[in-house]
Amino acid sequence: MKKDFRVQYPLWQMAFIILFGFIAISLTGASSEMIQNDLEFSYSLQFPALESILLFITLAMTFILLIIFIMKITNHNKRHPQQKLSFWQIKPIEYLEEDEGMIYITRRAAQKVYTFFVWALPFVAMIYLLFNLSRLWIVIGILFLAFMQYLIFYIEVRKYLSKDED
Repeated sequence: MKKDFRVQYPLWQMAFIILFGFIAISLTGASSEMIQNDLEFSYSLQFPALESILLFITLAMTFILLIIFIMKITNHNKRHPQQKLSFWQIKPIEYLEEDEGMIYITRRAAQKVYTFFVWALPFVAMIYLLFNLSRLWIVIGILFLAFMQYLIFYIEVRKYLSKDED
């Protein structure tokens, strides 16, 4: 069951969250200039050397991981036609609801994530209210919360699946 793509899905989400964070950091280092008048319209975006290298590497890694991710979903759908996954489904992919045991595991993991958000959201909101932080820090805070959501879910599911396989 550990090799089930739905169990690995939170790890993929965490990787994409980290890559998005690097993209956000790279973009905040850019400077832009817009010229608009009756004769012309131009917009330029300039990146410092380090940010441009970071952005290029991050975009390349994102593209490669996205291709691998799509291949993994396609392979999962071929191997498990009764449990097909879709990019556009409303119910999160990580819900493992094949039988009562998996429903219990999913519910426990979702409860722990919910408990995390009950405490983390007011805490992060208070930090943002008390300190004058840039938009980058707000994005990083949101990405941190999303990362922790998937980490908590993954650890909880793995804990139960490790007990089942022993």
